[in-house]
Amino acid sequence: MPPPKTPKRDLRYILIFFTCCIALSCSVAHAQPIPQSGTHLIPRQTTPYRPATKISFSTPFRIGDTLTLPAYSFQLVGGGKYHTTTTCRYVGSHCYIFVEDDMWNTPRVTQTGIESLALAFDKSTARHPDRGIYETVTDLFGDPPDVDADPRILILVLDVLDSPITGITFVGYIDTDNEAPPVSREIIYIDARPLDIGSNLARATLAHEFQHLIHWKADFDEAKWLDEGCSEYAELACGYKDTTAAATENFLSLAVNTDLTYWEDQFFDFDQAYLYMTYFAQRYGEGALRKLIADPDSSIASIDNVLQSLDAPERFEHLFGQWAAAMYLDGEGDLGYRAIDLHLAKREILTIPTNNLTRRATRWGIDYLALGETPGLAFTIQSTGDNDLLVTLIADGEHPFAAPIPISASQRKRIHTSGNIARTLAITSTSGTTIGYTLSVSELASGPATSDFDGDGEIGFSDFLAFASAFGKTAGDVGFDPTFDLDGDLRVTFSDFLIFVQNFGADL
Repeated sequence: MPPPKTPKRDLRYILIFFTCCIALSCSVAHAQPIPQSGTHLIPRQTTPYRPATKISFSTPFRIGDTLTLPAYSFQLVGGGKYHTTTTCRYVGSHCYIFVEDDMWNTPRVTQTGIESLALAFDKSTARHPDRGIYETVTDLFGDPPDVDADPRILILVLDVLDSPITGITFVGYIDTDNEAPPVSREIIYIDARPLDIGSNLARATLAHEFQHLIHWKADFDEAKWLDEGCSEYAELACGYKDTTAAATENFLSLAVNTDLTYWEDQFFDFDQAYLYMTYFAQRYGEGALRKLIADPDSSIASIDNVLQSLDAPERFEHLFGQWAAAMYLDGEGDLGYRAIDLHLAKREILTIPTNNLTRRATRWGIDYLALGETPGLAFTIQSTGDNDLLVTLIADGEHPFAAPIPISASQRKRIHTSGNIARTLAITSTSGTTIGYTLSVSELASGPATSDFDGDGEIGFSDFLAFASAFGKTAGDVGFDPTFDLDGDLRVTFSDFLIFVQNFGADL
């Protein structure tokens, strides 16, 4: 019996589907692809290979030596590991550069391009003319693995196979499985199509992937966001990162309310991790980065461990609030960035009064709410589920500050601010399975009501206990809450206590 005929209508739908696919492919192919590292898309062994002794090869490579090396295809269909034939085209002080045979002496890969890449790795970067990528990145993060008893890193220039229809081009990667036999070598893969190997992007990619190699040796199961953030910082440290506001526009204008610690390999993940690690290095010095990747814990726990080792008073949560303020203000000192310019962060502008506004703050994302310049404001905020919150009050103007205030899921928190300053709230969920919250904002009533800290309609002993816990704090200190700064001088001192005593027991 012959197979049933496909109805003409179904054939028409199939034709339309394939026409759309072709059109999409063509449109993406003509658009500028987004360059991206492929390192964290390659499956890894759950237990890293750590040989008891190094594998010693007989002699170093020489120009003209050939190797068949493993590579990884990121193509949607037929992707995975394969092998390609390569030839050594350069021997440097810290590297061998092998080139895929099919790419050699094409317009994309020439001896001049290879030598420029080697010069950057061995001797000179845009930021440090007397130091190459190797020295710069190892000074920052530590030594690379050396499974083959050869101090040189093998850099393989090849056509990294990917799918243009995705709109992403993978410009480089490492595969940590290469540490194990039969390969037993440190290899960094650099794309040559469409990447121009003579470009700053190629050098940035080399610095980026080299950090991944070092980080894997120090902490093989590091959280992806932290590892990628360090690699992005390696690009900056070598002088190859775009430091203009345009570089952070997509993240700050579109994706600030996304989770810093949850990695999805999206363009904004890289930007977000880059901004965080740059701020971290600015606050605590580049030496803190080496401590960070050497720490055996991962993610937030590693940050907390390093901050503790540095005797810093803050931990990740408080630092996150200060980071949110720095991205928003792009100001001086800890309230901004010294090395890079920032695009304006996405924010919602609220009218006052606002009653029981319901919004969402992603875990370790940021919901910015701009409130304008008013003499004083009263906020009431509460989680709508099991998510704890971090509310960072950001003040602009002559005396800018950031005050991160943690709020538990069960707490209905009142916050007061006085003084004629521009204010913004940066709201973050820090735990739990939900991300909702409610917010009410009104003008702050004058007189004794400013001392009713718990909002129970009385100024009593519970308000005194709350005031006592905040006493002595100054804007910028961990635990500073402007609610208790009754005279608006950004300090909770004896003058505020005198105002509180005057208001104590007053009828409201």
